[in-house]
This record gives sequence, C-alpha cells and structure tokens, in this order.
Amino acid sequence: MTSSEIDILRRLRFGSISEAELLDIFQRHRASYRVRFHLVQHPLFPEAQALNMIPEMLPMDLIRVTRNKRANPSIRKKAELEFGFRCQKMALGEKKSLLKMAPLTVLYQFVKEKDERLLQVIFENGECTVELVMQFLNRSPHKAALYRALMATEWPRRPAIVETIIHDPQAPIRVLIEILPYLNHNQMKRLYGDENTHQRVKEEIIATWKRRRE
Repeated sequence: MTSSEIDILRRLRFGSISEAELLDIFQRHRASYRVRFHLVQHPLFPEAQALNMIPEMLPMDLIRVTRNKRANPSIRKKAELEFGFRCQKMALGEKKSLLKMAPLTVLYQFVKEKDERLLQVIFENGECTVELVMQFLNRSPHKAALYRALMATEWPRRPAIVETIIHDPQAPIRVLIEILPYLNHNQMKRLYGDENTHQRVKEEIIATWKRRRE
C-alpha cells in the first residue's frame, strides 16, 4: 500500500469530504480494492455506484459492511443479501467461520438452515437472541437437527424458549423430558393435561413433581 493510498483511506475514514471528492477518488483509485471497500461504506458516496460495487466485496468484508452503522442502510442491506447468497456456495468450514462473527441481521437469513453444525454455530453466536431462536423454532421445517443443535446450548433454559418448545407439536419426547427442570408448576400442569403429550413425558412430569416436593 502506497503512502498516497494510506492518506486517502485515512481521509475516507476520518476526514470531511464531499461527494465530488469521493467520485474523484473513485476514478483515480478504482483499481484499489481497499479504496473501493471504504468508498462503499462512506455515507456520501453515491448509492447507485456503491450498490454496483457490493458484489465484488469479499465475504468477510460484506460482514464488515453490514456492521458499519455509518454506512447507508440500503448498502448494508444489500451486503446482507449478497452475503446470504454467497454463503450458500461456500464450503462448510468457511460458512462456520463467517457465521461465528455474523451480525444478527445476517443470522435471520438462516432461519430455515438444516445443517446441525451450522445451527449450533448460529446459536452460539454472541449476537443470537431469544427472538431469533424462537424464529427458528417457529419456521424451521428441519426440527430434528434444530433440536439437537439447540439442546447443546444454554438456550433451552430461557423461559420464552421453554414456552415455545412445549407448544411445538414437533418437539421430540427427549427434548420435552430434558427441559422439564426448567418448567414452572403451571407449565408442567398444562403440558401434563395436553392430550397430545406422550405418556413417557407425563410419567417424567409426575417424577419431577415428586422430586420437587422432597
């Protein structure tokens, strides 16, 4: 990287600069990926031009664009969609690496993911929320892999998640039994009284009640 390019990147990140100057920089340094990457995120850079440049960004840089609150919202959204599209063609290892650091807005694109390994990465992502987990439980058609990934995390201890699980007709018997310690009395009573609740689960509910009275 030349000293001239370093100065330009510094101006793009921290300096006051006009749209005309931004376009001039683009014309003079369009061969520099670093310069284009910073131009895309500048709030004054023309939106149409920036949108056209998003597809050439590297996957990691697309994530950086989505995280940049300074960038134009439409540019950030385009970067999210581009990343989601690009991610479908990536090898598993690369997907896992990128999803570990993906922001919440990107994670929402994967609510129908069926690979257990990727699901667990998403649930362990620091930006994953109760609302996102509930979206997975309500929308994913691949419940077996989803529940295996979910039960390997701390999410089933959350009251809202527990409530969602006990109302899910596809929740496996094993899962219902595992979450019983996190249910309150009314939740267990309701689950026990549900005619669709498996007898094995009802037996475990009775056993749990007895243990709590001891």
